[in-house]
Amino acid sequence: MRRPAVIAAAIALAAVTTTASAVALSASWKGKVTGKGASKITGDASITPTADGKGAEVNVMIMGDTPGATRPWHIHIGSCAQGGGVLGGGRAYTPITIDASGHGMSKATLPVAAPDTGSYYVNIHESAGNMGSIVGCGDLVKQ
Repeated sequence: MRRPAVIAAAIALAAVTTTASAVALSASWKGKVTGKGASKITGDASITPTADGKGAEVNVMIMGDTPGATRPWHIHIGSCAQGGGVLGGGRAYTPITIDASGHGMSKATLPVAAPDTGSYYVNIHESAGNMGSIVGCGDLVKQ
């Protein structure tokens, strides 16, 4: 009779340990955005795991930009110095709308888990019509 109770306790402990390990695999990342070329923008970007650990919440905030501008942005694999592909697909990212004081922010929920390893950066693009021109960039650091 005690054997089923011991087995049940072992299964429960294994489930808790497995869940804790799964959560530990998702990391948070943060970085500072700096202007490129003539751009004077500054800001912050971050990646954090969603509550269920299956996705990633991405946030970006910039200031010192042109009021009324709309800036596409993405988290990329790689670094500002050595670019790479978009993390989680480009459609997940809502453009940043710059307010009258030159500030803007946006967030995205990505359908991929927050990465635990690798290199990542945020790119702020000139406009939807000029995606090749980067006005801000920031490498992200694992927290």
